[in-house]
This record gives sequence, structure tokens and C-alpha cells, in this order.
Amino acid sequence: MITFLFGISMGEILVVFLVVLLLFGADKIPEFARMMGKGINEFRKAADDIKRELDASTSDIKEDLSEVKEYLDEQKSEVEKEIKQVGEEVEDTFADRNLDASGDENSSITSNNPEDVDEVSRDVYGLDKKDDFQDGTSSSNDDEPAKPTK
Repeated sequence: MITFLFGISMGEILVVFLVVLLLFGADKIPEFARMMGKGINEFRKAADDIKRELDASTSDIKEDLSEVKEYLDEQKSEVEKEIKQVGEEVEDTFADRNLDASGDENSSITSNNPEDVDEVSRDVYGLDKKDDFQDGTSSSNDDEPAKPTK
């Protein structure tokens, strides 16, 4: 069935039309239709007025909301920028500390304890204390590997 205004189908409209015809007679139907038309027209005007008033009152709210949204977007971008800067600073700091730490460890091992390095090298290569050890070479025959001492 075809549905018209307010969910009223064609069959329901015919039933209403027959009831009006029986109650008021055929001569009053045009007058009743005019009265119904005016009523529907007034109802539409009232609905349009209400809609306009709601739109007008909500337009102020919409403007305020758009301003708040813009402000929040600006704040969000500023916070994200600051977080990014702090993150980059932290990464740079840790990268610098890692470089410093690795450089300090290596330099402290080699420069602060040259005797310990020589001693460890002698133990690893099996050289006596009396053997001459300079930069990984010994005074013994270079073709033969060093023999551990007992």
C-alpha cells in the first residue's frame, strides 16, 4: 500500500473519507476539505517556524563549538610539536651519552692501564715478562707462534 502523510496509507484515507461522507453529507465535504487543507497548511507553517527558531538558536552554539574545536586543534598541534621536540632532545642526549660512554670506556681501558694491557697480552700470547712486547709483536721469530710458558 502507498503511504502518505504521517504514515497514513491509501486504505486508511478512504475509510476516513467514507466516515466523513456519512457524517457530514456530500454537500459539506468541500468545506471540510478546505478546513483540512488550512489546518495542514497551518501545521506546516508552525513546523517550519519551529525549525527556523531551532536552527537560529543552534547556530550560536555551532559557532561556539567550531571556535572551541579550532582552539583545541591549535593546542593539540602545539602539544604534539613540543612532544616531538622533547623526544628529539632526549634521543640526542642518549645518543651523545652512548657515544661518550663507549668512547670513555675504550679510552679508560687503553690509556689508564697500559701495564694491565701488556700483562693480559702476555698471558694471551704466552709471552714471558722478559720478552719484549710492543704493539702485538715480540722479539722472537715472527714465523713461529709464541709458546706459552710454564
